[in-house]
Formats: sequence, structure tokens, C-alpha cells
Amino acid sequence: MDAIIRYTRKVPIWKTILGFAAIGVGLLGLISLVYLALVPLLFGFMMLKTNGSEIDLESKTYRETDSILGVSIGKWQTLHNPEYISVFNTTEDITVRALTAETTNSFPIIVLNIFYERNKKITVYKTEDIKDAFDVASHIADALAIDLLDATVKNDYKWVDTDILREKGDIVYTD
Repeated sequence: MDAIIRYTRKVPIWKTILGFAAIGVGLLGLISLVYLALVPLLFGFMMLKTNGSEIDLESKTYRETDSILGVSIGKWQTLHNPEYISVFNTTEDITVRALTAETTNSFPIIVLNIFYERNKKITVYKTEDIKDAFDVASHIADALAIDLLDATVKNDYKWVDTDILREKGDIVYTD
């Protein structure tokens, strides 16, 4: 049994197609000895790049990863006595810049944080789907034997019964 829990954000299909097309153009250009072909080659790899996290249950370590085509890199760090995992609603800002203009767009996102030593946290997963967020949080909570906190509603935090969530898929709160 693999003792490493891996979560990686999925690359959308349109980015995958565009990434492979750009890599193909870049490789054809390099074969033709056109050195500017490095630009589409690098663009293709950037389109296929995604991020995530891994938690090693045996050694109690974690790492935030950057992945390209299934190859993940990141530095392992010690996981200090995790207390609980939180499912949290927030926004993610994406800034687009041009020569003379800049704009920032905000998108809703759900973040999973593991808290330890009272107020220190580790972000282990990001998603846009609430069901996916609770499925992943339940998996991590079960694997680390920690509690699950629903913090999706501002100033209304509730503890989730992970047994019912795992068995039935329903979010039931404990009091």
C-alpha cells in the first residue's frame, strides 16, 4: 500500500491540447534548427504545468509540488502534529498584464488547509468543486486521524462528522 497521498490540480483539456500543440511546433522548429522554436516549446510546458501536494503518512512529511506530465518536484518538509483540516471559501486573483494596461480578475476557489500548533497552516489542495473539496478533505482527515472543519460560510464554522461523510457522502455537522 502506498503511504503517500497525492493531490494534483487537473489541467483543463483545452490547455492540454494547446500545450501539446505548442510542444510539437517547438520540436519541429528545433529539428529545423530554428532557435526561436524554444518559445513555443517553453509555452507548451508552461501550459501543461500544474500544482498540488503530497503527504507521506509514514515519515509524516509533506511537500507542495509542481508537476509536468506526471513528474512532480518539490521539497519535503516535516508535518508537525496536525490538529484538523479546514475547507475554506476564498477567491484567487489572476493578474493579466499588457504593455500599457493591467487587470486583476478574482475567481471563487475552495482551499483545504491543515492546521497545526494552533494557528499555523499548510495549504494542501485547491479546487472549484465543493463535493471534490469535501471528498479530499475527508480522505486526508481519515488518513491523518484529524477532525474536519467546514469553514465555507464566513463566521459560521462547523465540525463535520467524517464517518457519515465517508459512508453516505452527506455533510452532517457535530455539535
